[in-house]
Amino acid sequence: MPPFGASAAGLPGRGDRGLTPTVTPTPDHERKRGGTFVAKKNANGEGSRPRRRPDGRWEARYWSGDKRRSLYGKTRKEVAGKLADALSDAGDAPAFVPTDVTVAEFLARYEDAATNTMKRRSFETYQSIAKVHLLPAFGTTRLEDLTREHVQRMYSRKRAAGLSAARVRRIHGVLSSVLNRAVGWGLIGRNVCEEASPPRVPAPEIRPLDRDEARRFLKAAESDRHHALYVLGLTSGMRFGEIGGLFWSDLDLDLGVLRVRRALVTGYGQTLEAPKTPNSRRSVVLTQTAAEALLRHRERQAAQGFPVDGDALVFTNTVGKPINPSHLRCRSFKPILREAGLPDTTFHAATRHTCCCILLARGVNPRVVSLQLGHSSVAFTLQRYASYLPGWGDDGAMDSALF
Repeated sequence: MPPFGASAAGLPGRGDRGLTPTVTPTPDHERKRGGTFVAKKNANGEGSRPRRRPDGRWEARYWSGDKRRSLYGKTRKEVAGKLADALSDAGDAPAFVPTDVTVAEFLARYEDAATNTMKRRSFETYQSIAKVHLLPAFGTTRLEDLTREHVQRMYSRKRAAGLSAARVRRIHGVLSSVLNRAVGWGLIGRNVCEEASPPRVPAPEIRPLDRDEARRFLKAAESDRHHALYVLGLTSGMRFGEIGGLFWSDLDLDLGVLRVRRALVTGYGQTLEAPKTPNSRRSVVLTQTAAEALLRHRERQAAQGFPVDGDALVFTNTVGKPINPSHLRCRSFKPILREAGLPDTTFHAATRHTCCCILLARGVNPRVVSLQLGHSSVAFTLQRYASYLPGWGDDGAMDSALF
C-alpha cells in the first residue's frame, strides 16, 4: 500500500475504491463505507456541533454541571468559537454549590457590597430598579432557579405596561451586572441575561442648534442671571455637571483657561464627584466671549455677597447653593428657548452638541474637538458626529468622470 493509503489515514475502504486519500480528514465529517460523508459524532464533553436554527441563527449546546447550555451566533464560525471558549473555560470556572438563596436575599448582599464602590447616581439607579422592578418580578425566586424565560417574560410585561425600550434596557443592564457579581461569588454558574433579548433602542437623533439659532439663544439669555453659564456651555461644550461643579480656583481668567476636576451629581441630593471618564479631567481654553461673560458674572456674584474665590462654586442659585438642573431647565432654559423662538430641545443638545457640531463644521481638527469635550476617544467623536464633518461628497469627481 502506498504511504498515504487509506489505512495510514485511518479511513477504512478508501484504498479499495481507488479514492484519493488525505493525511488529515475533514474534522467535521468521516467517510462511511461506500464513499458518502456522514456527520461525525462528538465525544462526551465536546458539546454538540453547531446547527442552523429555523430563525437563521446558529446554535451549539454543551453540558455544564447538570444543566444543558446553549450558545447562539450569526455564523457557524462564531458559534464554534463560543463553544470552544465555553469548554475551555469550564475547567477554570469557579465551582459553585446550589443554594437556597433567593433573588431578594442576594440583592440585599449585593447592595451592602456596592454601597461604597459604585458612584452615587449609579447606586441610586440600582436601588430604584431593584425596588420597583426586580424584587416584585422574582424576589422570592431562588437565585439558582432564575431562567432566561423569567427574565424575558419580565421584559415583555414591562413593555406591555408602557415602559420605554430604553428603560427596559436599563433594567436589563442592572440585572445583568448584578448576576455577573453572583457568578463571581460562585452562587450561580452563568448569567441568564446573556441569553435574554432586551428590546432594541434606536440611537437618539442629535438636534443641535445651527449658528443662527445659537446666536438667538445667547441673545435671549443676556438678561438671565445664568447668562455666563449658557455662554460657557455653548462655547466650551462642557457637560452641565462639569459646569455646576466648577470652583473659582479652577478658573484663570487672565490666561483664559479653566480646569475640569469634578462634576455636580444630582439625585436624591447633590454631591461633587469625579468627572464622568478619565478623559473628562482636562483643561479648556476659554473663548473671549466666555471669559468676558465670566468676569461680569463674578462681579454680579460679589455684589450679591457670594464668595468669588477659592473653593467657592462659580454658579449657584439665589441662596448660594448648587444649581438644581430641573429648576434651571423649567425656570430659565425653557423660557429662553420660547423667547428666542427656538424649537424645544435639551440643555445638552443646545450647548454640548451645538458646540461640537459648529466646531467640526468650521473645520476644527476632530482630535482637538474630542480633547475639548472630554470624549473617551476621537473614534467616538467621529462616529457620533460624522455627518457634521465638512468635505462630504465627491467634489464633482463622478460628474467629471462620466459626463
